[in-house]
Amino acid sequence: MTVVHKTVMESGTAIGQALARKEDDRLLRGGGLYVDDACALRQFAMAVARCPFPHARIRHLDVRAAAALPGVVHILTGTEVQCLTNPITVLRPVPGAPMLPYYALAQEYALHEGHAVVSIVAQSRAVAEDAIELLEIDYEPLPHVTDMTRVLDPDAPVLHPQIMTSNLMASKTDYSGNPRAKLAEAALVDYDRFFVNRVAPLSMEPRGVLASWRSGARELDFRSSTQVPHLVRKQLAEALRLDEGAIRVVASDVGGAYGMKLGLFPEELLAAVHAMHLGHPVKWIEDRMEYFRASTHGRESFHDMTIGTDDQGRILAIINEYTNDIGAWNSPFGSSQLSSVTFTGPYHVPDAQVCRHVVLSNKTPIGAYRGYGQPEVNFAREVLLDRVARKLDISPLDIRRRNLLRPEDLPWRTPSGAVYDNGDYLRPLEMLAGATDYEAHFDRPRRPRADGRIVGIGLSSFVERTGYASARFLARRGSHFGAHESVTLRANRSGGIDLYTGVSTCGQGNETAFAQICAAVTGVHYDAIRVHAGDTAQSPLNTGAFASRTLIAAAGALKQAGDAFRDKTLRIAAMVLQISPEDLSIAKGLVHSVREPDRTITLVDVFNRAITGQGIPEGLEPGLETTAHFEPPEASFSFGSAAAVVAVDPETGDFDIERFVFVHDCGVAVNPLLVEGQVRGALVQGLGAALSEELRYDRETGQLINGSMMDYFALTCSDVPKIELMHTEIPSDVTTFGVRGVGEVGTIPPAAAVANALCDALRDYGVAFSALPLTPETVWRALQNVRNKGETP
Repeated sequence: MTVVHKTVMESGTAIGQALARKEDDRLLRGGGLYVDDACALRQFAMAVARCPFPHARIRHLDVRAAAALPGVVHILTGTEVQCLTNPITVLRPVPGAPMLPYYALAQEYALHEGHAVVSIVAQSRAVAEDAIELLEIDYEPLPHVTDMTRVLDPDAPVLHPQIMTSNLMASKTDYSGNPRAKLAEAALVDYDRFFVNRVAPLSMEPRGVLASWRSGARELDFRSSTQVPHLVRKQLAEALRLDEGAIRVVASDVGGAYGMKLGLFPEELLAAVHAMHLGHPVKWIEDRMEYFRASTHGRESFHDMTIGTDDQGRILAIINEYTNDIGAWNSPFGSSQLSSVTFTGPYHVPDAQVCRHVVLSNKTPIGAYRGYGQPEVNFAREVLLDRVARKLDISPLDIRRRNLLRPEDLPWRTPSGAVYDNGDYLRPLEMLAGATDYEAHFDRPRRPRADGRIVGIGLSSFVERTGYASARFLARRGSHFGAHESVTLRANRSGGIDLYTGVSTCGQGNETAFAQICAAVTGVHYDAIRVHAGDTAQSPLNTGAFASRTLIAAAGALKQAGDAFRDKTLRIAAMVLQISPEDLSIAKGLVHSVREPDRTITLVDVFNRAITGQGIPEGLEPGLETTAHFEPPEASFSFGSAAAVVAVDPETGDFDIERFVFVHDCGVAVNPLLVEGQVRGALVQGLGAALSEELRYDRETGQLINGSMMDYFALTCSDVPKIELMHTEIPSDVTTFGVRGVGEVGTIPPAAAVANALCDALRDYGVAFSALPLTPETVWRALQNVRNKGETP
């Protein structure tokens, strides 16, 4: 990885250095503290009974036999939950949609397979699960709908008839210019419906909670595997009718999240209710069967996309009408909106329109998942753009060259009102073309190699929105969280800094990046900075780790807090050394004179003076602690292009990805190792969704038919193709230090790149793909369809 921008600080630490991750020593030695690692005295275990039907009325429920089982200590039903709690807050409502009461247990009706119906606490998980078998529940199965193309049919059952007259939650249209008039002028107009598969985020650590209620103090200690401790605290207070100050939420280490662990889940609230009733700690750890039926899913949507161009392939208009199937409820973070934000991609398209429909079905609710709307629409647009190029006899490379936004076009406002910041979108595409020798490949005939396979190269260009524009932007959409990030820096007597953040550690390397920026700003050595993350009792109020926003917002907070911390440090040292603060610098644990390096004072001495208040300048307050809250003025956009090189057997449809090349810009890379890790991990998830992953529901029974690790085909290490990464580094002009987000970008281009590569390899056959995942069977069927029409070469 080549890094072209460094900000070297006097401490020897640089923004841009590939420092080893701070957290890895702890984690690799088995010293991480995940929810199931935490144990409390006299704790009980919780298990949940779930509805086996996609839609059913609960006609009768008798818990007496289960309650009589030795070891069972408490049982909750839907009626009791409704009395004891408020519905779970939706942190990100769908704009214009009705509010659907979302209780932790089903009331009269269960609306999807896996819907929680009864919660049981016992002396062990095994006893609680045995008690579930003794429950007497009489279900009346009801008509259901799990096909998102049928949820609005006149005969489709309405999931919430007491609130809604159909399963359409909301629709919203954004546009700029006059796209329909432009389509009328176009030399070529192409359209297709693209289906994006429902997938599981599949974090290594499943969800979990350990809830402890101290009845004397009326305080709830709540340990959770969450990305958003402060937002979970807010939701708990609202649902439990408690003062927020009585709740402490801790997320020490989180074993992956990817957007799925955003907000309070029903099981977490149930554990808290049990703990408050019993006065004993209650633990619940999700098993994988539950995971597939109760944790939020991601992605599922279909996109009706139209592109019109002139005869040279210049895009005149794009129209995208798409439907998000969000399952039975709007989960705490609800449906994705980023398909509307980025549907025109990195292209110059003044005339465009997007319409989003949000619908309900009898399936597990959808929530945030890495990329959150951007991989879906990128698949539709980039595949359709390649088809346009083929019909116009233009190479896919050239059609992108002709349409990409140029640096002089930026900033660029999209039809949804988002503003792309500065960048050079063409440079990654040209680097990609050179790395794959694309132009020479494009001109070659598509003939089988000696092994009978044909090689194809597929391109995919993209942008990624990282972060949020402002709290005002979120308020207009009804979101119950802000766009800012907060940190506290506190000097300690050892000469180091304790850095407190509410952002939990989900594997993204925040401990390292935060410490690196703090060291660069304050001059205190990287190794002397300890990051304390994910504890609402220690950290200032904040938002959390999602939307590729953490470093964008935190960099500004760290800069503000670090500057104030450094200024006060220098003022104290200046008094002792009798030197102006402007003539002092911090490095290697010392404050020293720039002109006379031998005149020094240790940070240990300075910090102890500040902490005790002894030997500090007149009028200066004791203590050395700073807190800052920073809201970025705008969102920033990462960008790039990717290429898949595939080899496909035209007889069987079997194919391999022989290379996957990814060129990307995330602004200034604070730590190139973290960037590479984030990109590679996201690419694997993007490739998994493109190639093999799909949660499938039986249309007749409404049952999830592959809800286990035996049947859900996530990629393994042996399935991952060779990944080649290249980077450009253009500092964003709207963020501190020029950083852009990086956490989700790798999920965006893989599906389109692979689909385009298959079409390129089989271009003489004229195959087309419009649904995910792309399996060898998919390719074989596409070839058979062509052969059945007598159109094979």
